[in-house]
Amino acid sequence: MRPVKVPPMLQALVQAGMSAVDGREFSSLEYCPHCGGEVSGYDRKVRKFATLVEDGSERDIHVTVRRYRCGRCGAVVPARAPFYPGTRLGSPVIDLCIVLSSTLTPGRTVEFMRALGIVVDRGTVRNLRARDFGTIPTTEMFGTVLPQSVVSLSLAAFRTL
Repeated sequence: MRPVKVPPMLQALVQAGMSAVDGREFSSLEYCPHCGGEVSGYDRKVRKFATLVEDGSERDIHVTVRRYRCGRCGAVVPARAPFYPGTRLGSPVIDLCIVLSSTLTPGRTVEFMRALGIVVDRGTVRNLRARDFGTIPTTEMFGTVLPQSVVSLSLAAFRTL
């Protein structure tokens, strides 16, 4: 099978976007999403956002998500963070898996993502492909269809440089 070729600028854009969230804390939550009650701090949880390949070695990108306890119903709820419910990877990574796997096989999707510098296994791509995440807005860059979440994450990273 031929190796996947990705424009270096596209790889740099995606890598910069994913790296920009490393160590960030998500702590925004005004009220309980279950009952609308007042929330107070509970704890913080470190979550894996993505795994990147840099110079041949893998590096995990982690974010911290603050959790709150509702004073009315007692539920422990996380702050708004870039994760889909029931998933272990950041939503931009999942969006990229879904968008790429709509036109590629799971194996080619994994190869393409690895060429972008993101590590995901074939089983994860298959599982995500079978789930319904709704419509994912896309845009075309460098001849490749990408989810807008990845593009906006990358643009935000370059604004902070």
